[in-house]
Amino acid sequence: MRSASALALTGFSLIAVTYGMARFSWGLMLPAISADIPLSPQRAGLLSACSFVAYCLTILAAASLARRWGSRRAALLASLCAATGLLLLACASSALLLAIGLFIAGLSSGLASPALAAAVSQRISPARQPRINTLINAGTSGGIMLTVPVLAALPGGWRASCLLFALLALVSIWPIMRALPGEAAAADATRQPWHQQLFRRSMIRLIAIAFVSGLASAAWWSFGSALLRQHVGLEPATTRLLWLVAGGAGIIGVATGPVAARIGLNAVYRLSLSAMALPLLVIAFSHGNSAGLLIAVACCGAGYVTLSGVLLVWGAQATEEEPATGVGLLFFMLAVGQVAGSLLFGQGYAALGAVTTLVLFAASALLLLFFTPPEAADSEGKKTPHAAAEITLQRKR
Repeated sequence: MRSASALALTGFSLIAVTYGMARFSWGLMLPAISADIPLSPQRAGLLSACSFVAYCLTILAAASLARRWGSRRAALLASLCAATGLLLLACASSALLLAIGLFIAGLSSGLASPALAAAVSQRISPARQPRINTLINAGTSGGIMLTVPVLAALPGGWRASCLLFALLALVSIWPIMRALPGEAAAADATRQPWHQQLFRRSMIRLIAIAFVSGLASAAWWSFGSALLRQHVGLEPATTRLLWLVAGGAGIIGVATGPVAARIGLNAVYRLSLSAMALPLLVIAFSHGNSAGLLIAVACCGAGYVTLSGVLLVWGAQATEEEPATGVGLLFFMLAVGQVAGSLLFGQGYAALGAVTTLVLFAASALLLLFFTPPEAADSEGKKTPHAAAEITLQRKR
């Protein structure tokens, strides 16, 4: 029990550092950075892409690194990349140095998730893995919640904040050394190469779900701030507050595992999709400040973090002999979907307007309600891998 709690808290902290601070803090810091280092909109867009490119490149290789080096070394590398990238950002005096810092910081998030999935697979019994994985995944919201007050209140502005975030990344090395397994997982002679695992029926369906989920989520995560200011007509201070609410609400993802144990992952999946889609409709037809907006943006954040937690669990189960591979593939497709969604939403926003585009993106999320992986049939009374593992453990006892 103690080792499981230590692993969960260590994973939560590492995800908070690598996702919340090293990756998502850029969007919050951009206005202040642009005031110190003049950036055109085009250059700012290219800089933002550096983190995404690093994430996509790394997450494809992270499963192999975790398998060969062990999850501890892969997680340590994630922590060091976060610290190095953030230190470069703190010292940057040009767009080139910003790009290098963002790229190195972006590597950390791609390394962290597969490494932690591998550690959970090695140390935690199958019946408890979904609960631990979803707790770890909620670290993204923990990191976002911390970045907002730090950036607002810390003397020294964004540079001092980057230094503090880098220090926290280095501090995470100590629990990583204590809680994560140092040895690599035993080699499995029956293990298929990752490209062959793509063609499993369950993985094909999951990859499609992850892509469309990422596409739908881009409406909020890429354009949420602009929509609240330009379409809804809110003041900048109110927009920042709602962004904090969205990030903080994602902490509800901690409850994904316990809730799934009661109602099933399939039901949690459908609830999280609804929580992502319905707020887009609220934003589409809102004008001026509204109490409904507070609930809407909270649902956006909670729905996305919960859905990513469900995908994490399903990915680990679909490739249970090498869970880091399944997690890496699905998180990669989630990120690819976000890029595609950002491009499509931008074009639709310009050509069709905010209302029509938001309705179309909400519809894409709602359509996923009718698609679930073959294994995720627990709501129809079939046994999921999670339930089967639990029954097996009970028999052993």
